[in-house]
Amino acid sequence: MVNSEKYIEVIYVSSNNNIISTNIKFIDNLTLKNVQELLISKKIFSKDFLEKRYFGCYGKLIDSRYIIKENDRVEIFDNLRMSPNEKRKFNFKQH
Repeated sequence: MVNSEKYIEVIYVSSNNNIISTNIKFIDNLTLKNVQELLISKKIFSKDFLEKRYFGCYGKLIDSRYIIKENDRVEIFDNLRMSPNEKRKFNFKQH
């Protein structure tokens, strides 16, 4: 029997490059807010921690109403001075 369950990846890279990654079962109409609630209930992150962070999906900022798509990767960011895509462009120009 093949496992047909699908998951989304949630990833956080801290300022000292520690990586926390987890998978959450994908369901239709799952929002970022639902993902945040699951991360808190599973004790992966605290509510206080998540309230102070920004979220993205493949480098684009998303808000709590964002509907997660199959195979999305939810990224958790510390305080942002520029979007992840802007930062990549900035880093590219530096080289």
